[in-house]
Amino acid sequence: MGALAAFRREDLKTALAKIESAIARHPSHAEYHATRAWFQLERDDTSQARAGFDRAITINPYEMLANYGLGMLAYSEKDWEAAAGCFLNAIAAQPDRPETMYYLSLVRHRQGDNERALHWMRMAHEAFSAADDKRDRQCRAWMREFAKLADEDEIRV
Repeated sequence: MGALAAFRREDLKTALAKIESAIARHPSHAEYHATRAWFQLERDDTSQARAGFDRAITINPYEMLANYGLGMLAYSEKDWEAAAGCFLNAIAAQPDRPETMYYLSLVRHRQGDNERALHWMRMAHEAFSAADDKRDRQCRAWMREFAKLADEDEIRV
């Protein structure tokens, strides 16, 4: 059983032990550092998570999970510019991840750019729908809101 299997079973202690062992064998594997950081983030150990994501980015600047994780940290800190940059890097690394598009959309909304927020939410909706993921309903609600706000922004200009 590997680290991800333990994580899926919500056994973070075993997941962390397994990923630590993998890192000991392959210390320059960026994905392992990002995975450990994600486990730490799930444990609410944000300082260790940030350090792990940063280590992964040092090894591979376009490691998707590390960029996504740093984006989530920046989002929680309301650092919209940093979050946008991290999510864009994550999308560059893996363009088909609807979660990343979803959060980038929310960041653009927070930045007051509801037109781009709508664009990214539409993309997230399409990807969630194609995967038969029920999160597409959340996307539809946000799309209605962003369309309304984008129209209001257009009227004010």
